[in-house]
Amino acid sequence: MTTATDIKTWEQKKAQSIALLNKYKNEISKEAYERILYVIGTQAIEDMFVDEESIKNLIRVEKGELTTEELIKEYKRKWGVA
Repeated sequence: MTTATDIKTWEQKKAQSIALLNKYKNEISKEAYERILYVIGTQAIEDMFVDEESIKNLIRVEKGELTTEELIKEYKRKWGVA
């Protein structure tokens, strides 16, 4: 059973992810910001929260510095599953 404390913790974690994104808001377009915000929201639904490294990587993808596929390969190498 979910309690008010659980919900508050979830909301705080989501707010923290959004606050991290807001640090970089001026570096990306409004559309890119909204796409990353959407990712934060969809991950939060699954009780997963975006950290600063992930935000930076999503920004790299938005800026065209690497593709989603390249980012996935980076994560697989990092996690030792490539």
